[in-house]
Amino acid sequence: MKRQFLALAVLSGLALAGPQDNSLIIGAAQEPRSLAGDVVNAISNQAIKFEIENFLFAPLVQTNRDLEIIPVVVTEVPTQQNGRVRFTNVRPGVRRLELDYTIRPDAVWSDGRPITTEDVALYFEMGKTKGVPTTAVDFFERASIRVRDSRNFTVVLEPAYFYDLDVNQVYYAPSHIMRPEWERAKAAAAQTNDPARQAEIFRNFFTQFSSPQFLNSGRMVYSGPFTLVRWVPGSSIEMRRNPRFWIKPPGGEDKYVQKVVYRIIQNTNSLLVAILGGGIDAASSVSISFDQGRSRQLVSRAPGRFEIWAVPTPFFEHLEINQFTNVQKVRDLMLDNVKTRQALIYAMNREGITKAFFDGFYTVAPTWVSPQNPMFNPNVAKYPYNPERARQLLAELGWRPGPDGILQRTVDGRTVRFEIEWATTAGNAVRERIQQFVAENYRQVGIAVRINNAPSAVLLSAQYRARAQEGTWTGFLHYAFSMGQADDGVRSACRDDEGRMIYVPTRENSFRGLNFGGWCNEEYDRLRNQAVVEFDVNRRKQLFARMQEIWANEVAMIPLYFQSDARVFRVGLLNYVSSTFANSAYPTIEPWLIGWQSRGAQKVYDQAKYGQPIR
Repeated sequence: MKRQFLALAVLSGLALAGPQDNSLIIGAAQEPRSLAGDVVNAISNQAIKFEIENFLFAPLVQTNRDLEIIPVVVTEVPTQQNGRVRFTNVRPGVRRLELDYTIRPDAVWSDGRPITTEDVALYFEMGKTKGVPTTAVDFFERASIRVRDSRNFTVVLEPAYFYDLDVNQVYYAPSHIMRPEWERAKAAAAQTNDPARQAEIFRNFFTQFSSPQFLNSGRMVYSGPFTLVRWVPGSSIEMRRNPRFWIKPPGGEDKYVQKVVYRIIQNTNSLLVAILGGGIDAASSVSISFDQGRSRQLVSRAPGRFEIWAVPTPFFEHLEINQFTNVQKVRDLMLDNVKTRQALIYAMNREGITKAFFDGFYTVAPTWVSPQNPMFNPNVAKYPYNPERARQLLAELGWRPGPDGILQRTVDGRTVRFEIEWATTAGNAVRERIQQFVAENYRQVGIAVRINNAPSAVLLSAQYRARAQEGTWTGFLHYAFSMGQADDGVRSACRDDEGRMIYVPTRENSFRGLNFGGWCNEEYDRLRNQAVVEFDVNRRKQLFARMQEIWANEVAMIPLYFQSDARVFRVGLLNYVSSTFANSAYPTIEPWLIGWQSRGAQKVYDQAKYGQPIR
């Protein structure tokens, strides 16, 4: 107990020193599995990774809080007005898009080397190389690059998708740091025809440049307003302002935060204690839960110390369902059968979850499309809590109560018990409570739940999440992903317009893609392949409406809700602000503007414009 109080006192001292030494301490409930070198997200696409990398790497163009696109690494945002955007009709209903970019002459890496088209070309080469397990399959399938000189290049997208002018999909990698090892990795991968072995080789390559050991050695370079100083696994990540960053905030960069420290506290209850104890200046977007942000213990102590805001986010809380029939457990439980999935959702009191944990502030999500998205279709199957209907569906599939009340059936002479694995991020208090809540729902219809949680760095890694076909998880995978206004339904897609299964991670495609559960529907794929190239909003809305109907009827996933996050930060911290659809609602957009009012930083963004105060 004495140690606990001493730790809180030390942390309190650190936090109070924040404005004095122009530092910022951010509390996060997740630790990134990789940083910096994982440029095509072959290892991880965790939200916390992207949030921290906003400090370390500058995007070519940036979508700000008001959904305006601004240039960062390049001189101009390509538009039709400035002649940097060209459309060409390829065939009926399909267009090619060309985007011209010019890298700023003062854009440099943290070691002073200019950022050049060699860096952009390396990024494209990495993503398009056979065997690289990137999650951005759609982009690299469509994209190519034409380099004109060291600063000018053209990105060609064929077919052009409806969101290609609104979303930054083009990045770059430090060629002078990564190119030599990349050539060796390519050569090693060329020696085998086994896609899984190729994926392993490339994943090892990206890990080499993404680990704490490598980053702590000082050999990595950065292009953002901060550079990484030290990563203490399980504890903290420290960054300092990059003097070579070319964008200067109003009034001079010395008036803005000079050091940022992420404190990793994976148990959200412990993180809340650290905030209350004064050890945290601001909560990450991956931190305490919404109900903890609204808790009496925090709200009552907030006046004069913290601002607390409710910000709607595009993060879709859901349960993926493993539907790979080569996995024995999937076959035994018939998770590939729509009746099973319908029974699982009928037996779950999702309305009760939103009332019990969020006082009705959240509403049950009917599909993966946010109600704030113009493509949202409210007229789909809703699945209200109906345990009797769940029992009926399961009985139709041959399930009968066993001696302990848990359903069972006979398969090939074996007695199979209906026990479903449920994996989520360990230490997330709300998710763990939801598991217990639903486990009781399920017990009432004869379904047992086996909880198998893991740290986010494990659960959300490509090695775990993308390998459902190999049985890394066999039932539910519970997490959230971001569904912005440019959502194209790719997370439930299976085949492209040529019939290739490129969106479902399998051994054959080196575990590329984002459809982790493996649900496939031919009509959904056909409509989705039409929708992504449809620039007429009304026609695209019709296509998306039918896609959502199919998705809901089939229970492709179990939708829970769209998150609203509690943004907590100290009074006087400026521009640490989130809005719903701006880069997945991260508060670290344009991080060069984050600063303390007491140090002379100027307010550019006001959280009041994008959220509601919690009092």
